[in-house]
Amino acid sequence: MGAYAKTAPGERLTYRPPDLSRYEGEPFCLRITPEDIDLERCFFVYLDETFEDYSLRRLFQTYFVAPKPDHVDEMVSWLEPWLRIDPMLPKKYALLRQMIAKVHARSGKILFHINHGPGPVNPEDTVRSHLGTSVFDDGSFDDKILDLVLEFHAGEEPLPELDQWAQFTRTDTSGAIGPTSRVRRRRFVSQLVMAVIVLFTLPLLLFSCRGNNNGNAGGGFWGGML
Repeated sequence: MGAYAKTAPGERLTYRPPDLSRYEGEPFCLRITPEDIDLERCFFVYLDETFEDYSLRRLFQTYFVAPKPDHVDEMVSWLEPWLRIDPMLPKKYALLRQMIAKVHARSGKILFHINHGPGPVNPEDTVRSHLGTSVFDDGSFDDKILDLVLEFHAGEEPLPELDQWAQFTRTDTSGAIGPTSRVRRRRFVSQLVMAVIVLFTLPLLLFSCRGNNNGNAGGGFWGGML
């Protein structure tokens, strides 16, 4: 176990579970907390599965260290659906970029830890190699997750942004539904509808088959095979 094992109320976190393949084709949650900041004050965004092949370094270089304007616009668009839950997400995104820039300016370093996992980890590791799952007891969220804790080492001078972050209101997810939960619920409903259709049509099919057998005993392809 690494240096961080933060928990959120009602959440069950599992690092690299054996059944991760059941989430194939679905987005993953990138969750970031600086150092000892609690999970309810996290930054989070849902990213397409294609980013799982990125290294941690490449992902952060593209969207946090030196993002191009179109990459910033992409991130803002991905955050937009979740502003109803946490309107401070854009501010947290800006603070992350600000802290990262300040550490680099001081020739410091940033360490990547996995919450409830190892750390510090190699920035060249892929996103996929450190995925876990986040499941909430109320069924609201059921996700693949890259649950990162960032440590900022920038000399003796503290980062005031950390104190600013600690003042954010804890995010209330009651009544919210994650994207993966919606997918799973749609699948469940589709499977339920199919089961009902089969339940009602099977007796009709059996009745039709019996009628055909009674009228054509011993004849035709099926009669010959049976």
